[in-house]
Parts: sequence; C-alpha cells; structure tokens
Amino acid sequence: MSQKLTFTTTLNWASSLPPYFQPNAPQSGVTQGVMTGTSTIYSQPLDVNLKDNIGLEVTWTGTPTGTIQVLGSSSGNTYYPLTFNPILTQPAGSAGGYLIDLNQFPWRYLSVEYTNSSGTGVLLVTLTAKDIN
Repeated sequence: MSQKLTFTTTLNWASSLPPYFQPNAPQSGVTQGVMTGTSTIYSQPLDVNLKDNIGLEVTWTGTPTGTIQVLGSSSGNTYYPLTFNPILTQPAGSAGGYLIDLNQFPWRYLSVEYTNSSGTGVLLVTLTAKDIN
C-alpha cells in the first residue's frame, strides 16, 4: 500500500502579485496578512502542478469587511479568480474562517487575494496538498 506525500505551507502575504511566477523568489516571511484600510494583499503564487487534493484553511481575526478570492493561472503571467458554488463566505465585520476544497485543481499556479473595504484584522491561510501518484 503506497502513501501520498503531503505538502503543507502557510501562505506569505505581499502588497502586490508578482507579474509572473518566480520559482526561486524569496517569500516575504509575512504569514499574517494585515487586513486594514482599503488595501489588497496577495499570497505568493504556488506551483501546484504535481499536487492533487488541495485544501485551504482560511482564518481571520478582528473586524474586517472585505473579499477573499482564490486565483488560478496556467501561465504564471495572469491570474483569474475562481468561481465557487455556493459562493465563499466573506469577512463581514467579525472573526471567522472556513475550509476550501480545491480537489482536482486544473491550473498550474495558485494564489489567494484579499481586498479590505473596512475594519481591521489578520488573515492566515494554510494550504495542504497531496502529491499525485
């Protein structure tokens, strides 16, 4: 009986998404995304080409109101938001969180974007994926 290797990482946050995927770019080291003002923050792009059964654990503290989007890209140059049915619950003035199932994610690169409209808080996203084998 074989086992799939599991990959778990806490996403890093920056004020901009790199213009293209940079495989050896250093991570920001900022694992707690500050949700404040009307700013937008982005996680580092992750190459999930050889991963399957991807899951995100999304947790936020404080009183933020804003929009969380999961982004996908095949090229690493342009990222587009995924559509969820039902739609993702969005931060609406109180602490919260949820799990996102991205089983069979068909794009090579994955990133998360958060746009704050009011309030403040901290966003923490942890990704877990299993190797394809």
